[in-house]
Amino acid sequence: MNSLKKLSLVISPLLLNACVNQNTIAQNKLTTVTNPCQKISMLISAYDDGFEQVKMTKIKARISNTWTAKYNIIGENCHIWSWGSSKTTYACNITADDKDTAERYYNNAQQTIQQCLGDAWLMTETPRVADKGRKSTFSAPNKQVSLSTHIIPSDSLFGKKWTIYYYIGNPN
Repeated sequence: MNSLKKLSLVISPLLLNACVNQNTIAQNKLTTVTNPCQKISMLISAYDDGFEQVKMTKIKARISNTWTAKYNIIGENCHIWSWGSSKTTYACNITADDKDTAERYYNNAQQTIQQCLGDAWLMTETPRVADKGRKSTFSAPNKQVSLSTHIIPSDSLFGKKWTIYYYIGNPN
């Protein structure tokens, strides 16, 4: 039994190292993307396979499957959410302390998305039903994916905050 323990102590680090190396190799195969239009294009393409190439660490959740994302359109806290095979969404958010900053983020998002997608994509802006926010959705007739950005006011203990959300996923 003593020799079995020694053998396992020798093999365990080798197996662990092999797993870490495989993860590193897989991550390095993804091209670094820094341009916003490249990110948007890559994420639209990644939608077709449930964002598999963008998923990083799985986060434990009760109702859905959630992963941290390799690419962040904004901030450093984007996630991929899955509620079954046809309901996978890439989501990010950023918070602003005042309405002017929030409006600037929202308007910049609209302009950047429209610029990157071109004229084939139609933008519709509507009020949000659940709150006093607004939502811009970008869709194209030949695509099964849509992009949207939301601006949402919220009251907090320290005053009014604003959250801007970015989504790429199923248009329904």
